[in-house]
Amino acid sequence: MPGKSRFAIAESGMKSFFKQNPRNVFSREQLNEIFEERRIAWNLPASTTDLRFIEQLQKRGILTKIEILFDGYINKKERYITADAHEFEIATSLINKSYLSHYSAMFLNGLTTQVPKTIYITFEQSKKTGGNRQLTQEAIDAAFAKPQRRAITEAIYGDFSFLILNGMFTGRAGIHSIDNIPVTNLERTLIDITVRPSYAGGIYSVLEAYQNALSSISLNKLVATLDNLDFIYPYHQAVGFYLERAGYSGKKLEELRSRKQAFKFYLTYEMMEKDFSEDWQLYYPKGM
Repeated sequence: MPGKSRFAIAESGMKSFFKQNPRNVFSREQLNEIFEERRIAWNLPASTTDLRFIEQLQKRGILTKIEILFDGYINKKERYITADAHEFEIATSLINKSYLSHYSAMFLNGLTTQVPKTIYITFEQSKKTGGNRQLTQEAIDAAFAKPQRRAITEAIYGDFSFLILNGMFTGRAGIHSIDNIPVTNLERTLIDITVRPSYAGGIYSVLEAYQNALSSISLNKLVATLDNLDFIYPYHQAVGFYLERAGYSGKKLEELRSRKQAFKFYLTYEMMEKDFSEDWQLYYPKGM
């Protein structure tokens, strides 16, 4: 009777390695690195190639290969996953230095109980210098009379949709990790969904997120993050409006209210019927 192959002998060690690894999603390049680092420890044959190694991982049920097909400018991605891999982990593995944001971040930060079927993946543009940062009321009116611009690069994976957002450069401000998944923190999430409410289920969903955040939010951190992001638009007016509507009152709210309000601003895009908040110099949907 022939003896066991070296792969068969190493199988338990391989299974243990991937079971204990905090990562559940791997690229081809990452598996190649593991192969080079572990081949001697696993006593694999000298003739074994990285391709043969990956084939054996699949054959023995340690990893499963998946393919993600995108609409848009991103090429097809292939990943190798364990049985414990979650869609959120797969999502952030697709783009280097990306993180989850908007509705996905609302869920991970406990701001909604609704499991998002669209997973928002943000990666940041390169830092830009200079540029025209002058703002006029006419430009604001024109921008918010139109629908919010939406990302077009998307992939379907099972019951989920992965949407790629090309975000402005922030130096990854307000990014933390939840279960090894990079995601915007509570305060950054509230700001992001204020800026792009359609990526959060709309303004009523945004307001609910603010209400759910009141017991755990740091207003100092929220305002500091808002200042750090340095938007050209006066989003402090929208953030203050949401905070007040959510039931917050305090010095930080008064600080936001006392800031310069040089322009009339908008809570969201393409509003047909509007009311106006004098306190916040802000248009919002009638009846809200």
